[in-house]
Amino acid sequence: FWKVAGGLLILLVCAINMYFVVAYVLALNHLGLYVGAALLSVIYLSFVAYLTWLCLIALGASFLACGSSVSVTRTLLPEQPPAHPPK
Repeated sequence: FWKVAGGLLILLVCAINMYFVVAYVLALNHLGLYVGAALLSVIYLSFVAYLTWLCLIALGASFLACGSSVSVTRTLLPEQPPAHPPK
């Protein structure tokens, strides 16, 4: 339930942000500013899509993970005990 509610809340916040961006851009009334806002919007939406993709992988959608992944616990905590020097 909390994962779905969190996802819906994120979508709501993104939708509100996009509404205000569109309202702001329409109030600019200059072609150069439209183009600049469009480029920044594409970059922003690409970044949001990337973060959404990473969050879905972290929440368990492993089919979205391309290639191999690195486990932080396996990197920081070795599975084999340290070797003792010979006596």
